[in-house]
Amino acid sequence: MDDSETRVTVMITVIAGAAAVRSTTAIADARDTARAFLEGLQQPAVARDAADTVVLVVSELVTNALRHGGGRCTLELTAHPRHH
Repeated sequence: MDDSETRVTVMITVIAGAAAVRSTTAIADARDTARAFLEGLQQPAVARDAADTVVLVVSELVTNALRHGGGRCTLELTAHPRHH
């Protein structure tokens, strides 16, 4: 990159609250939020296998947070650009 070029880094963040005690709908909502967030990333798009893994991890984390953390949690998803 020379002096005439400017590189812009964009991070995308979404915060979604899950505030139910051991609620299966809160967990499903967190999965849906994660899936929608990943589908909204266009450059670069997220591979299906990677997206499925992220959704599974979100489901497990929210389940554990609601079960063992007093019934409330906040899910924050951030996408960092790839560095080449």
